[in-house]
Amino acid sequence: MKKLSVAMLMMAVVGCSSIATFFTPQKKVAEKETEMAKQANRYFWDNYHQGNYENISAIIERLNLALQENPNDLRITAHLGFMHVWALAERQRLAFVNPAITEHISLSKKYFEEAYTMNPNDPRILGFLADLMLAEGHQFNNQKEQTAGYFKGLKSISQWPQFNKFTLGYVFSNLDSSDKNFKKAINWQYETIDDCSCENDTRHSDYKIAVKKIKQSKDAKIYRTCWNTWIAPHNWEGFFMNFGDMLIKQGQPEEAVKIYNLAKESDSYDDWPYKKELEKRIENAIENVAAFNKPVDNRSLKAQSVIMFNSKMACTGCHQMSSNEFEKMPYQEPGDEYYFLKK
Repeated sequence: MKKLSVAMLMMAVVGCSSIATFFTPQKKVAEKETEMAKQANRYFWDNYHQGNYENISAIIERLNLALQENPNDLRITAHLGFMHVWALAERQRLAFVNPAITEHISLSKKYFEEAYTMNPNDPRILGFLADLMLAEGHQFNNQKEQTAGYFKGLKSISQWPQFNKFTLGYVFSNLDSSDKNFKKAINWQYETIDDCSCENDTRHSDYKIAVKKIKQSKDAKIYRTCWNTWIAPHNWEGFFMNFGDMLIKQGQPEEAVKIYNLAKESDSYDDWPYKKELEKRIENAIENVAAFNKPVDNRSLKAQSVIMFNSKMACTGCHQMSSNEFEKMPYQEPGDEYYFLKK
């Protein structure tokens, strides 16, 4: 009887905790942005657009101060997620890579979890959260977390395919080229071109029709994902840099060169800070097949030839402006329509 009573008591406690949690109010987004938050966000964008990797600690400090002042600020929360990703992703810039740098994975995941709690209608945040779950799951050999992250990623793709087939595929680009998910990621890149151009099968075509349709699209989801904007002034170039790198890794240098050259269709290609990197890739396409398939060695990463995902341009390849662009493009703090996206 005593054992039965204890069991019943435990069931009651669990039941009460579940009910209490269910009826606890959901965390809400702050309606107004504080002056400190505005200044921190401006500092974030100015440095991100200039590629000032060395200022990441200062950016994180300012964002954290703003978050302490207002823990319900969605913009600040999401930007902290991005900063921790940037710190890890572009570690090739560092002369010495401290093994503790992987702690940025869990920190970034936490901020994206909070951002998604505040705005569960934004598939972009869900896609980033899925990426970080996959990364953290891999780091700790937690297959359950990796599986959960994968299915969150698929959900994000169903909600915004043009955006998240690249987002999830970018993480999978780091897998071995024989891995089924690497091959799936290659297909997603082709499908992204189809989804952006509303074509059915552009694979191995000359892509001229697809490029024209993307440039002329008035669909906000297509334009914001597939072309260049103030947020990602070289999104187009970065997409084809990564896609080409994946094809090189898969052992298709001729197709990769064709894809690399599509980056030059951008109206702002000449201002792209990494155009020389792309042109080197075109010259060294055959040699890079072996280089891109070598295991990443963080001890000598600075001198290693690696795919975009592990390079000094992993984030800034899409987001960095040239000095000329930074001077000419006025600051545009993204408004609510950017941060509070709904399905």
